[in-house]
Amino acid sequence: MNFIEKIFKNQVDEDIHKQFTRFSKGTFEDRALTRIKKTKNKITVKVSYDLSKFLVEVFSDLITESEISGKLVKKGKKSEINEKVNSEQLKTLLEENDYCLIDTSTEKYKLKCKKAVPKPGKALDTKFCSATLPMDKSKEFLFDTDEDFKDAEITHTFIIEEIVVPKEYENNPEEARLNAKRKGKLIRKIILDDKETVKEKEIEI
Repeated sequence: MNFIEKIFKNQVDEDIHKQFTRFSKGTFEDRALTRIKKTKNKITVKVSYDLSKFLVEVFSDLITESEISGKLVKKGKKSEINEKVNSEQLKTLLEENDYCLIDTSTEKYKLKCKKAVPKPGKALDTKFCSATLPMDKSKEFLFDTDEDFKDAEITHTFIIEEIVVPKEYENNPEEARLNAKRKGKLIRKIILDDKETVKEKEIEI
């Protein structure tokens, strides 16, 4: 389940809270971007960097044993990886690292990620990580609709209206940033072919 779905289903966890510590008050457009295109027997999914780890996780379900190559990022430090892994080993790498910027493939499907995380403030796009996947994997991203489509585009806007700092951290700026809750709205826009749907969710993360 990706972090957007968790927010809509009221399942905010520590990882999601950590993701939101980078946001101050304000409006942050074009987040968690996804583009899905259907072909005859598979889909192509392209995502922005903030969904790249989830896309690798989805792909990990498809492999039995595959060569992976790329970079692992943990606490800002990068390390190279080039080895053969099975599904569980790849899931462990995902748990142990902030990002797994890897390329890999199976007999039918491919995954490819850029090898550098965008700098803060840089505009996001759906060219950061892409994969071909089985048709049914579209539900991992379109969890809130059953409508058929050929081309789907999903964008999100985070509106942070208030930052609530626990009293014990009021005099410690760094701890205040890390422990404060962000209150506001999440706006989700889905375009299926030419049909647009907008959904809103109050957030406190």
